[in-house]
Amino acid sequence: METNILGFFIGGLFGAGLFLAGLADPDKIVGTLRLKDLHAMKTIAVFIIAGMAGVWFLEAAGVVHLGVKPAHIVSGLVGGAVLGIGFGITGYCPGTGLACAAAGRIDALVTVLGMFVGALAYILIYPYVLEPLDAIGNYGKVTLMDVTGIGRGVFVLVIVLSVTGILWFSSRKKPA
Repeated sequence: METNILGFFIGGLFGAGLFLAGLADPDKIVGTLRLKDLHAMKTIAVFIIAGMAGVWFLEAAGVVHLGVKPAHIVSGLVGGAVLGIGFGITGYCPGTGLACAAAGRIDALVTVLGMFVGALAYILIYPYVLEPLDAIGNYGKVTLMDVTGIGRGVFVLVIVLSVTGILWFSSRKKPA
């Protein structure tokens, strides 16, 4: 029960962060997908590096243990394409869709209902279509650190510093 309450609290903070960062506006999301407004992409990059560093610290402290899922390349690409198409059509990802539906946006509510229909379709077709795809390009429980031979701490540091540098250089004002 405590885990559910903590999860609900963290989910609420995440939703609030989406609103405060301006990511609850589907026009911002579509602008990012069209590479015309990079605000959402930069904000998501900050979320990712903060999460990556936070999880690494929690794991190093022994607070969490990460379970690695098998790397199914083909089914991952198919799933990513379906998510991207839905993202582009609606302007909502699952997180922003739920946050905006909770705030009362009808278009977001329709999107969330579509996500549930999509999840049901996934459950129904998985044994016939997606399970065979999982066998193609299945690399097992492997991480990028395993593939590159780089230690987890070094890997996290390189990614966090690289993304931070890209964000810093891309946000600098150009002289007039």
